[in-house]
Amino acid sequence: MLDIDIDSRYGILFVRLFGKLNKYTMFKLKDEVMFLIENAGINNIVINIQNLYDMDKEGINMLKRCYKSCTKSLICINYSQVNMIENMKFTFDEMSAYNLIKI
Repeated sequence: MLDIDIDSRYGILFVRLFGKLNKYTMFKLKDEVMFLIENAGINNIVINIQNLYDMDKEGINMLKRCYKSCTKSLICINYSQVNMIENMKFTFDEMSAYNLIKI
């Protein structure tokens, strides 16, 4: 199961993911987040994956699609997720992500 918390502040879309992001749940991310990015003109996004306990290749690919769809993007991760994130900028907390995007 995947739960998504979406919040928009200061021109940045904050997306917090909870649970599993895999081939069965990635469509929820596509339907909710990609829809907003494509139809609401979102340019800046912070995706927090710290509360995901399972992620497979299909889930990572959907995460990359969301990441690449915006002008400025950052992923918030925990230390155990560092090896999963390739070719994406990341930080370890949302406040740091906010400060980096606003620069």
